[in-house]
Amino acid sequence: MIQNHANIRHVQESLRFIERNTRTAYRINGLRREDVPEYPMAALREARTNAVMHRDWFNGAANVFVEIYSDRTEISNPGGLPRGMRPSDLGRKSVRRNPLIADLLHRIAFIEKAGTGINRMRNDARSHGYPEPTFEDGTFFTESFFPTPAAEADRGTRELERGSEKGSEKSSEEILSCFRANPHASAREVAEVLGVSARAVEKQIALLKSRGRLKRVGPARGGRWQVSE
Repeated sequence: MIQNHANIRHVQESLRFIERNTRTAYRINGLRREDVPEYPMAALREARTNAVMHRDWFNGAANVFVEIYSDRTEISNPGGLPRGMRPSDLGRKSVRRNPLIADLLHRIAFIEKAGTGINRMRNDARSHGYPEPTFEDGTFFTESFFPTPAAEADRGTRELERGSEKGSEKSSEEILSCFRANPHASAREVAEVLGVSARAVEKQIALLKSRGRLKRVGPARGGRWQVSE
């Protein structure tokens, strides 16, 4: 139960992070000025909740990511789609990877009927004039949201939370080299050596594990990394 409460707190904190680091445009409606958030916040709340509900909790080397770029915001959870689901099933079928978490979120009204989350994201974005989100399945399941044209019109070149892109600039071999030199190194220590974010390294670790290049031997604390050549 403590873990579930922490998950709910993380959902709320990540939404505040998005609100703090994105912009607000304005729309004049008659004599009133309406605030127009850069992104569809209700859809993002749904996506962040779904990421907690559907992530692979057995993958301890990766977390749920909220990343803000100059042209999009991405929410990714490790594990991809649950077994039995295909990308073409999105919006039509639902498989609950974590039923206990799903039941808790339903009881406290964080989610509604199972299987409706994808359509609610699409409908919320479309009904408020935002582009529809896109979905990508792989080692991570990634939901991408795009800004309202009102905010896009005067957007600068700012980019926040560049962990994912910076991580892609550093080859997997560089990360593996760090673990060869120090099998007990943490993701944060590797990130400091490479000059990228810890989240970017965690994401690369998850990919390397899925490809069989990296293996965790022993517990999360006190264990070591084993590199497969």
